Order: sequence, then structure tokens, then C-alpha cells
Amino acid sequence: MNTEPKQERKSNSLRSLLGCLGVIAILGCGLAWGVNYVRERARLSHERSMKEFRESTFQAVKQGRSAAYIMDSKLLPMLAEDADCRSIVTRLDFFSMTIDPSDAVFVGELSNVTSMSFYCTSGTMELLIAAEKLPITKLYFEMADLSDESFMILKRFPQLKQVRIEHVVKEWWIESLRSELPNVNVEAPNQ
Repeated sequence: MNTEPKQERKSNSLRSLLGCLGVIAILGCGLAWGVNYVRERARLSHERSMKEFRESTFQAVKQGRSAAYIMDSKLLPMLAEDADCRSIVTRLDFFSMTIDPSDAVFVGELSNVTSMSFYCTSGTMELLIAAEKLPITKLYFEMADLSDESFMILKRFPQLKQVRIEHVVKEWWIESLRSELPNVNVEAPNQ
């Protein structure tokens, strides 16, 4: 019995298997490169959009708009470092973002800010701490990243007149907040 054809078949099968594995490896590398390429393009596009948004908001405030819509914390130092913006901006509205703590401190330099709103913002506490010395009269929260106890920081705002909390909260907690802030109109329509 001749074993040569069996060995040749095994050898051919092994070559075919290695060839298939090689093709799969090449396709996997190509796919990984493609995913990284698309991800990098999306990141660069997002950075470009944020830069354009920062610049357009900065220019709008510089031209007299008193409200600054902030979706990128890098706008805060831009506003704080410009004398015109520091004197013009009276309202800061934070939307769907994460605040870089090194940027949050710039809020304290915007001395005419009287109103702040937070919608799905991470870093709310850092912003409130930075704003303690400002003449804040109105605060608005919706899906802020504050615990119930964290809201007691509002006692540090002596000029505060109105707080509105749009997300669902417990009635007893709102009553507790109202008792801690007797001179503040605390609104919570979704309790």
C-alpha cells in the first residue's frame, strides 16, 4: 500500500488551511485598519465641528448676545479671557457635555453671569463651585449629574431667586430643598 498520495493530500490540505488563515488574517488587518481610519475621521470631524461651534458662539457673544450656549468646555476660557465677552455674557447654558475641570474654573471670571442652565451635563458640581461668587439669580437643571445631597450647594448662592428642576424628583426631597432655600422659588413640575 502506497502512503505517498495520503501524505500529498495532507500536505495540500495543510497548505490550503494555511492559505485560508493567511487570507483571513489579511482581511482582519484590513478591517481593523478601516475601522481605525473611520473612527479617526469621525473624531477629526467632531473636533472640527466643535471648533466651529466654539468660534461662532464666541463671535455671537462678542457681537452682543448675552447668552452663551456651551457644548464644549473649551469655550469657557475663550469667553473669560476676552474683556468684551466677560462684560457681555449674563447667561450660560450647558448642553450634553462633559466639563473639563480645568475649564470649569473660568466660569468664576464671567462676573456678570446671573443665570445658568444644565442639560445632561457632567461636571455640574465643578461649574457650581466655580460660580459661587457670581451674582446668580436663576438656575435650571435637567438630568444634571448631581445627587440629592449635592443640591445643597445652592445655599452658597445668596442672590439666588429661582431654581427649576425638570427631571423627575421625589416630592419630599423638593420640600426639603424648599425648606433649606426659603427665599428661593423652587419649581419641580415633574415631581
